[in-house]
Amino acid sequence: MTTSLTEPVNDDKETQGNRIARTVRKPRANIPNGSEAQRFFLAKPGNSTGIPELGKEFLGESEVMAESFKTGLNYFVVSEWRGVADLSGRKPQLGREAARGGTKMG
Repeated sequence: MTTSLTEPVNDDKETQGNRIARTVRKPRANIPNGSEAQRFFLAKPGNSTGIPELGKEFLGESEVMAESFKTGLNYFVVSEWRGVADLSGRKPQLGREAARGGTKMG
């Protein structure tokens, strides 16, 4: 005589007890191609103050990464933002918006 126990398996549906908290990604700021306006700089050599000093600017991360590897220097990725307020609801919401055009640095 064989006895088997079976339990219903609920693979597709989540019960309230086993739900996983999921984060919702906000859409990126209104920037062409959906990418943040990032700029890439090699660190200035010989900086011992602990204050970040930006050296030569590069067009993309792959270029600055290669130069960082060659020279042994760190590199910085800088993005510029502006604080904005959404006053349409009951509670004002602060947010950020990518600065357009950016400020040209040295």
